[in-house]
Amino acid sequence: MQDSSNFTFPRHVPLSIRILLVAALNVGILGAVFVVFLRAQLQPEFDSFLMAGARTRIASLTTLVTADLVNADPRQWNEILQRYSDSYGLTLLLYRNTGEQLAGPPTLLPAEVDARMPRFGPPPPPNGAPFPPPIMRKGPILHLNPPPGPVGPPFLVLTSSKMKYWVGVRMPLIATPEDEPLRSVLMLTSPAFFTNPFFFEIKPWLGMAAAALIISALCWLPLVRGLTRSIADMMHATGRISQGHFDVAVRTSRGDELGCLAVSIERMAARLKILTEGRKRFLGDVAHELQSPIARMRLAVEILERRARQDTQAHIDDLKDDIELMSQLTDELLQFARAETTHEPITLIRTNVADAVQIAIQRESAEGADFRVAVDPSLYVQANTEFLIRSLANVLRNAVRYAAYRGPIRVSAIRKHDHVVIRVTDCGPGVPEHSLDKIFAPFYRIDDARNRKTGGAGLGLAIVRTYIEACGGTVECRNRRPSGLEVLIQLRVALT
Repeated sequence: MQDSSNFTFPRHVPLSIRILLVAALNVGILGAVFVVFLRAQLQPEFDSFLMAGARTRIASLTTLVTADLVNADPRQWNEILQRYSDSYGLTLLLYRNTGEQLAGPPTLLPAEVDARMPRFGPPPPPNGAPFPPPIMRKGPILHLNPPPGPVGPPFLVLTSSKMKYWVGVRMPLIATPEDEPLRSVLMLTSPAFFTNPFFFEIKPWLGMAAAALIISALCWLPLVRGLTRSIADMMHATGRISQGHFDVAVRTSRGDELGCLAVSIERMAARLKILTEGRKRFLGDVAHELQSPIARMRLAVEILERRARQDTQAHIDDLKDDIELMSQLTDELLQFARAETTHEPITLIRTNVADAVQIAIQRESAEGADFRVAVDPSLYVQANTEFLIRSLANVLRNAVRYAAYRGPIRVSAIRKHDHVVIRVTDCGPGVPEHSLDKIFAPFYRIDDARNRKTGGAGLGLAIVRTYIEACGGTVECRNRRPSGLEVLIQLRVALT
């Protein structure tokens, strides 16, 4: 069984909904506490201040009924009780204090009510005040004014009968036609209590509850809206930062913790921009500066190769391979730095996908590589042609490097709604699942040894992502089953 103190919302529930649910829970708890308080205050003797209005109405009704009964023939008592029952939405019954019914619809007195019947003496005076002497009358008396003395205090009995609520009132002593004093109890019965306006006026309380809800909403909604708006702005800003856009501004004038967090995000973005641009400039400068020494080294190696003896040729060949690797790395660094430091908008034109694929294959064709292309010549995308070709060439280069001898390398393209998805698949070993989201990061390599047999410097796919995102597209990769890697490039369809 889960501990309620450790309860958490599902992760997909928005923050605004969570706050509003907490507010609703708060109001619900207050409502439950109020209901418990209300029930505790509804004492059987109507002593609660909440029952003040009901006590007054019960006393007034009992006085009126008593006056009418005194001034009427007992044979008319049923009609009198029925008239008041219809007027007040109750069922009025008259009983002797010993339990015998005197008037009203024939109703068996429930045992719970019978146990509360005042069988011993007159009703006690309310609040210690003495009752006036009882009025003794013989026979029907007309035009009795004022009505006979005060009534006794009401008592409430909750029963299991159809008429669930019984309110008894000990009536003043009256005389029967036989000159016998009649000790009677007027019963006001109803199947409901809280919804019967005679006993409890619920409309004012509903109005108060509605007012409390409106006030709570007026207090909570601006808070929730302000919080969610500030958080949404910060989410947008951090999302742009994660995509490499560091010129962000969090629009907030808050002076609380969220305001401090917004300022921290802006400072972090500015700091990252400085560091990133410095790294890009450093890479570009290093790559540019290395070109001249590498060119001179190539020239020197060629001179050495002409004058070298046969037994030193192997060392010369190793040196040439190292210089070629350095040259390739320098070219990739320059290519990456130029792609990263391009701030001007890229010109996107209508580019044929099939033609770009063929040019990329020509650049990266190698002995033993089996390229199989299935691209509709009528597919056009909105892209920078050279960026698309270089991106495809880098992806194909990786496929040739890792899977050229394991099976065919397939290139296909299909249209999905307003986008074209270019898919490059191979039959190689694939990529560990934990590295799928990292291989597009600059200088990331699955093999940390970084030797010439296991690949380049880890810039190929980083360049691909930079170029494709510059064209307004996306790139992702996933493993195939049972083996192989699939790279998907998605670009917008070019309008005719």
